[in-house]
Order: sequence, then structure tokens, then C-alpha cells
Amino acid sequence: MCFSSSRNISAVFSRVQLPFPRRLQGPLSAHDWQAPAEIERHRLSRLCAAPWRRLLVVPEPPKCNRKAAKLRQQGNRLYLDKQYDDAVSKYNESICYTEAGSEHLGMGYANRSAVYFEEGEYEYALVNIGLARENHYPEKFMPKLVEREEKCRERLAAGLSKGTVLPYSLDLNVAPNPKIPFIADGIAMRRYPQFGGRGLVAERDFKPGDIILDEKPMLMHLSSWRHYCSCCAAFFRGSLIPCPGCVNAMYCSEECRQQDYRYWHRFQCGFVEQLEHVQYVTSITGPKRFFYLLSAFGDDLDAMMAFCESEATDDPFTVDHTKEDRILEAMKVLHQAKVKQPLPEIEAIMRLAAAAFYAVFIKHPLLHQLANTGPKKDFIVRTFLDYIRKNTALSLDCLEFVHFTNVNAVSSISSLANHSHDPNALFQQRYGKLRFFVIRPIRAGDQITVSYGPTWWEPMPSYSSVYTCRCPVCDEADTAWCVREGTLPKEALRMLDERTPRGKNNAETEANVLRHLFAFFDRYGSYHPEGAMGPKLQVIKHLMCGQIHQGAWTLERAQVAAKVLGGGV
Repeated sequence: MCFSSSRNISAVFSRVQLPFPRRLQGPLSAHDWQAPAEIERHRLSRLCAAPWRRLLVVPEPPKCNRKAAKLRQQGNRLYLDKQYDDAVSKYNESICYTEAGSEHLGMGYANRSAVYFEEGEYEYALVNIGLARENHYPEKFMPKLVEREEKCRERLAAGLSKGTVLPYSLDLNVAPNPKIPFIADGIAMRRYPQFGGRGLVAERDFKPGDIILDEKPMLMHLSSWRHYCSCCAAFFRGSLIPCPGCVNAMYCSEECRQQDYRYWHRFQCGFVEQLEHVQYVTSITGPKRFFYLLSAFGDDLDAMMAFCESEATDDPFTVDHTKEDRILEAMKVLHQAKVKQPLPEIEAIMRLAAAAFYAVFIKHPLLHQLANTGPKKDFIVRTFLDYIRKNTALSLDCLEFVHFTNVNAVSSISSLANHSHDPNALFQQRYGKLRFFVIRPIRAGDQITVSYGPTWWEPMPSYSSVYTCRCPVCDEADTAWCVREGTLPKEALRMLDERTPRGKNNAETEANVLRHLFAFFDRYGSYHPEGAMGPKLQVIKHLMCGQIHQGAWTLERAQVAAKVLGGGV
């Protein structure tokens, strides 16, 4: 969870005296943030009726060909300086600002194709050439575009692609759950009171190297625009298409654009700038989750309210993800999840965020029409707050280092995994997919844990969390866990120090190293935690993350190749 932004809610309201109830103005006690529902409703209604709402009247930047042309010229200068990533960023921004039906859109795509051509990304260049043709590219410049297209096809025919075939698999490499194809069979939910609620339990053995989850999260949020798909967080090397209604959102495909619009962006579009001024990096996922559920109920607010007030299961393994209604059913289960109350000072900020989001969204014509009674308005703002709280606890964050963009993901399955400084699995989120891979033996009955940050073998002294960790490393009452030194037998030390054979390339050499280390931990996992194992666990994490990162690019390139050449993985 992250509470930092250059334009955050604190900056917006720092100039005004907020009408908090008296008890909310000072430090909060446990009683405050466990207040009865009537008190909470009173506080939220006071905030929602506050005069500071007029500060949220922030103009939305319009589509503007003049600005689009200026941004494209800036991109051209960066292109000439061979600053290709920065050039693509400017071209993307130009594409977003272009007015509908303008030749500036085709020119933006054509310029983007020139960058990809210079980078040797010929599949992406061809996609953008096609987009330029479809979007009013000037006829007088067409010969230059045709020449670039011919060169791209010639070079791909000569085998100069950067690769569309993976030498390894990033999919599940164990039997999948019949009803939840993206998680391994033999995993279930269990109650873990010491961890504050639910968790994942193994019902059979798993070995190091097993990929046990390969999931597309239900909700994604990005800390920056125009670098990744606003729906699925795919990268596609920035080769994205714009939202026709705003200058921010971009998508990897028309399918993602339509899905995002159906469940969320139709409420966000036209209010993006206002929301940017009142959101923290992750708090917007609260309203986003609300609108996903409302959309899943067909915009029937009465039906949604009736469901939210009923009792249902919080076990996501009851949902059949092979059926068409899986989104609604998964959202229903996610709604029932219970989390610990946040720290009092964070709770106060969350309440303010919920009220600020309500003040923005209630201006949307559809929501204004639906919220036609006091109880409905009350339900909306309370659900905003409930989901902000829950998403803060249940989401997984990952930094996409290409553009230093934080990606926040919420899902009913992956959110079950509890944190431990001594995890038996690690998670990696890259370009729209979240994967769990096993790093040491997991036996039937073991809890499956991941690390949200530090581990005993890779500590982070500056790391601070908003929760009290109860893992075996941190729990002073658990005296069984301790790092042992010098307990590995000689044959284990010899295996640990063995040099692995080099391959034909780096990818093959790294695969050999991983196979060797997985075999070691499979054989000598009973000696864990042994001090000599720490550096090897770091190697596994580094190599697996690298494989997933590079593999995700290859898979995306394969999808592009399938579109423009009819090829692929």
C-alpha cells in the first residue's frame, strides 16, 4: 500500500478547515474506528455535505489538435536524439490529445512506428503502420510509410525478430483446478486466526519451481498514465490506443477498452482530472470496485444493495471461473471479505477519501439518477469507504520498473496469500498477469505464503508496514523458527557450490542454474532455514523475476505478431 502522490488529497484540502466531528479532529482511539454504523454514517454524511466540495470543480483537459501537434514535435526532437522511450511517451500523449477524425492521430501512430523500426521491434512497427492507415494518415506522406512497412516485412522474413517463442513456459506447470484454471489443483482457503483471517493452504505437496498461480487480476490500478493498458496493465511497449473521450486512458486492444468502459471508465471518463486531485495511489480502487460490482448487477443499485446486506460466502474457491457470470460471482465473494481495521490515522484519511470520491462521482448523470434517496446516497459513500479499507489490505503492489509505475492489483484468489518474512512462494506481477512460484518444498497442510516486501534472506531496513506482522520470523512467541548456521551436510554443500553447465545463450544458462537450485531445495529443504541458503534464494528470486519479465515481453510480441503476420507462440 502506498500513500504518496504529487497531487494528493492532503494538498487539496490543506487550505480549508474541514468540518470533522470533534472526536475526528484529534487522535483517534480504538473506539473511534470501531464506531457503530449510525455514528459512521453521521460522520460520512457531514463530510459529504461539506462546503469544501466546491474545490473539486477541476476542469478536464479537452482533446486539442494544437496541443497534439506540439507534443508530437517534442517527440520528434527526442526521436532525433535517439531517446526512443521518451519519444514514445510524447507520441502517446499526442495521440491522446488528438481530436476525433483528425490526421494528427494517423501521424502519431506513424511516428511511433518509426521508433519501433529503429529499435528493431518490427512487429510493433507494423501494428502502428496499420493504425496510421486506418486513422487518416496524410496521403502525401504515404510512400514513406509504405517503404517502412516493406522493410519491416523483409527483416522479419530474414529472421530478425527479437523473438515470439518462449524457450520456457510461464503458465501453470502443475495440474490446474478444474473450476479455476489459473490456480493449481490442491490449493484451498483456510482460516488462520493468527494472521487475522483467511489464507491459502496446500492440500498436496508442491516442489520448488512449480508455478501454482497464473492469474489476471480482477482490478488493476496504475500510478501513471499512457505507458500501460489502463484495463489489464499490459505493456505492449507503449503501443497503445487512446480513449476517445479523455486524454488519459490508453489500451492494448479494443477489447480491453470496451471492457474497461463497461465496468469502470464510463464513470471515470470526464472526471479524471478531478479524481487525480483527490486520490492516493491506491485509494481509487475503492470506487473502482464499487462500479465493477454495480456494472455486474446491470446498474441495478437496488439489487446491489440487497445483495450487500445479505450473508454470503467469502471463499473464492466456490466460484466457477469457467462460467460466463464469473465476474459477478467473484465480486460477490470479494465483497464478503473481512479485514482488520487500519491504524486510526489512516482510517481518518480513508474516510475523507471516501467523501471526496463521492463528491466527484455524484455529479455523474447515471449515479446522480440512481442515488435518488438518502439511504442510497448513504450506501454509496459507505461502500466506497468499505472497499478502500479492504483493498488497502487485500491488494498486491508491484513496481513496473520500465517506467517506475506502481501497479496495484486486487483479486479474490491472490489476495488470500498472507505475508511472511520466510515465504515458501514468491509472487511476480508483470504486464497484466500475477504469478506465484514455489521456492522451497510445500507439504500438504502447509500455509502458502508470499512476501509483500522484506524476507529474512533479503531484509529491507527502511520498510515499514501498516500492520503488525505475525509470521514465524516476527512472532516472538514462536521459538521454533531460527536461522541455523553450519548444519548442512557435506554433500549438500558440494551441491550448493557446484557450477552449472553454460548454455548456448544467457536464457539457457539461467534455466540450468534454476533447475540446479530447485533440485537442491527439493532435496535439502528440511534444513531450511539454513544461513547458506539465503544467497541462493536471492538468486532464485532474481532469475525467476527476470524470466517472467522477459517472457512477458515475448508473449506480448507474439500477440502482436499473430495480429500482423498470422504467427506467434
